[in-house]
Amino acid sequence: MERTLVILKPDSVRRKLVGEIISRFEKKNFTITHIKMMTIDEETISLHYSHVRGESFFNDLTKYMTSGPVIVIILSGNKVISTVRNMIGKTSSFDSLPGTIRGDFGSHDFENLIHASDSVQSAELEIKRFFPELTY
Repeated sequence: MERTLVILKPDSVRRKLVGEIISRFEKKNFTITHIKMMTIDEETISLHYSHVRGESFFNDLTKYMTSGPVIVIILSGNKVISTVRNMIGKTSSFDSLPGTIRGDFGSHDFENLIHASDSVQSAELEIKRFFPELTY
């Protein structure tokens, strides 16, 4: 079984969309193997988004992602990475199709509700980053 990491970002929590979003994954028959609420510190989020560190929006992204609690989830299932990526939609909520999480609930580009790993390698790194208590 494949695994992926999903983060329901601060706006998902603030707007009370957590249950609605999680139910979409459950309806797809994916298994939630681990879930927790946390507030991400600047060091962790800086590492998580290190690939965009040089971008003009990096500081705003860091401030946003540390602005409140998030829900961090490990999902498992057949083709879970590609399927979840399709379910969440494009990075821009405005470019995401209706029926996707970002297309249905997104209200702006920057705070785009949700993160999901984009590959098996990213998923494993991100799972270790956000669930260091798990042993493998």
